[in-house]
Amino acid sequence: MNQFFQRSIAAAAAALALTAGLAAGAAETQSSSMPILMYHDLTQDPNKTSSMTITDERFRLDMEFLESFGYTPLFPSEVEEIGEGKRSLPARPVMITFDDGYLSNYTIAAPILQQTGMKATVALIASHIKDADDTDSSRHSLNWNEVKSMYDSGRFQFGSHTYDLHNPKYGGANAPDGINGIMREKGESQSQYTERVGNDLAQSISLIKQHTGQTTVNYFSYPYGAYDRWMQPILEKNGIKISTLTNAGMARPTYGLYNLPRYGIRMDRTVPMVLRQRATAAPTTVTVSLNGKKTTLQAYSIGDENYVRVRDAALLLSGCEWDYAVGWSEEKQQVTLSPREQYTPIGTENKVLSPQKRTVQSVTEPTIVEGQSHMIAAFCIDDYNYYRLRSLASVCGFDVSWDEANQTVKIVA
Repeated sequence: MNQFFQRSIAAAAAALALTAGLAAGAAETQSSSMPILMYHDLTQDPNKTSSMTITDERFRLDMEFLESFGYTPLFPSEVEEIGEGKRSLPARPVMITFDDGYLSNYTIAAPILQQTGMKATVALIASHIKDADDTDSSRHSLNWNEVKSMYDSGRFQFGSHTYDLHNPKYGGANAPDGINGIMREKGESQSQYTERVGNDLAQSISLIKQHTGQTTVNYFSYPYGAYDRWMQPILEKNGIKISTLTNAGMARPTYGLYNLPRYGIRMDRTVPMVLRQRATAAPTTVTVSLNGKKTTLQAYSIGDENYVRVRDAALLLSGCEWDYAVGWSEEKQQVTLSPREQYTPIGTENKVLSPQKRTVQSVTEPTIVEGQSHMIAAFCIDDYNYYRLRSLASVCGFDVSWDEANQTVKIVA
């Protein structure tokens, strides 16, 4: 990881906003909608991705996007309280979910969640989880020791994806007769269904509680996204308060917690695409004190935070200890930053901004810092990329603070 980005994670709590208010593009009134993200497996090998497997880098960029734009991750226990009116939905809520219980949730996802301050819910196929002492290097599923460790970290809660109703007789593949997951079998009565599926669900919940110490299991993810109305009373009887399907869309937890939609995330359908920020940008200026010398930078106020052109800031810092060079990859449509390299002006810096407000969208491609991709909050306006100064500071190494008395951004570089 880039050393300055790593430093920013530790310093994030101390970083002061350049202006008070919501993250960029946040609605001024509380939203009633919440995206639920659906993941399965992660891999370090770009050649092994699929509709259910993405790379570790893609997951890291997704989590960096959520962190950079100020999303609040929620556990099922918190979503239940929101649905019951016991707590308010935050301005930017998100629920991050994994299905099945792959080993990569522990080896890859957990460290990234820790680094970015995110948290996730894993719906386990309980029969797939290995014994606590299973250290077989070829296994692809979690073992119970790992599940326990994940829960104890505070970064994970666990839900049910059934005990063993993932079409085991077809090796997990879709059933040729179309009866998948918890769907009722041909000729099965409701009482037979309730006994068969109810026992399976109860077993999965019991194992999760037994092996984690999680006192309540209130989340269920439908296998294959296949719904059956006979399942609903079984969920309620077993204390399941939240269920999710696989159809895309925004969840509205204050309107109900069952059969919530989720966005399936793939290599070609990323979080920055699914949750692309749209906001109103108003031209403004920012007073900056650079190593004690005052100047101004043109900026756009977006969601009560100020965004400056990346090249304007680079020119301002040119010649300082923590200056940075700026490049552009036309092929990848990405900005490249090289900390502690001299900036070369191109003549478009400090161009006067149009006085009109406009609707803008966040960039969907990462910024390259010292050769590594990072998903930093940024907006493209009139073919220029605009960043928060504190975001640039986090990856380039200079220090930013806010002088409330003088309404001035203080930069030490």
